[in-house]
Amino acid sequence: MKKRGAVTSAILITLLFSWGVVANTALALRPDPDAGLQLDIIRNNLGNIAKMNAADAKSFYEKAQAELRSLIEEYPGTEEAQEAMFYVGATYNEMGDYEKAIPYFDKILERGEITDNFKARLLFFKAKALVQSGNIEEAKEVVAALKEVEPRAANAFGKELSGRLRIGMHAPDLVNVKDYEGNPISLSQHLGKVIVLDFWATWSDQCLQEFSEVKKVYRLYKDKGVQFIGISLDDNIEDLKTFVGMNNVGWPQVFEGMRWKGMVSKLFSIEKIPVMYVLDKEGKIRYVGNDKKKVAKIIGQLVSKQTDSSAY
Repeated sequence: MKKRGAVTSAILITLLFSWGVVANTALALRPDPDAGLQLDIIRNNLGNIAKMNAADAKSFYEKAQAELRSLIEEYPGTEEAQEAMFYVGATYNEMGDYEKAIPYFDKILERGEITDNFKARLLFFKAKALVQSGNIEEAKEVVAALKEVEPRAANAFGKELSGRLRIGMHAPDLVNVKDYEGNPISLSQHLGKVIVLDFWATWSDQCLQEFSEVKKVYRLYKDKGVQFIGISLDDNIEDLKTFVGMNNVGWPQVFEGMRWKGMVSKLFSIEKIPVMYVLDKEGKIRYVGNDKKKVAKIIGQLVSKQTDSSAY
């Protein structure tokens, strides 16, 4: 998804986490002037990422990662190579590929002998990756370690670690999640789109009664850059398949077969259905509830100020 800041103040970002920060990172590694110049160029380029659209940003991150890996290979054992390793992990974070990001942070943390400032940056980005992938318990441990070196940054994770999602927070990504046909599904793969998550089940009378309204909203926005994803709380995959086939459901359906105990249900604190989450193009939660007219209106506002959602 697009670049996320975990409710962090502008001061913290400037001090600790900006792409442009230049600081000693290691206590035992040697600096290299030539590597430093290359790293400065890459870092400055990354600082321009906010001006790009989502598709260009992904391509730019991948190009930056190739340059960073080249630097790591050319200047092993230097402070700049270690910093470059951090940036590879950070760019994976920004691309929403959290499982690939965390090992880069861990590799540096395991080495030890790094400055407190750099340790804070590593722990912050690792905690961010864990929160976004829904691993709240491990994130709490990382934030506890972060609090020892930079309490202000640790405090920024208060809402995320409460386990409750709120309007304005980034939605956690769906990791190792598949639809009922076995196809992988994630939020990050729909980068730059408005996303609607519909939690429902065929065993719920209310869900069945209101399904035609869900289809109305889908038809209204399916061709306007909006991705609908159903999250089925069904126990029986055949019940879901039958319903989807008979009703010509055109959007993917996540199936875990565990009702309220499924990972996605727990991740979004689902206690009743039907309920819908509307996420903006940056992955921030803009609506939670079951009022289909409100859902249509908010989607319309997010897609375009000119969208007429009165057709609902």
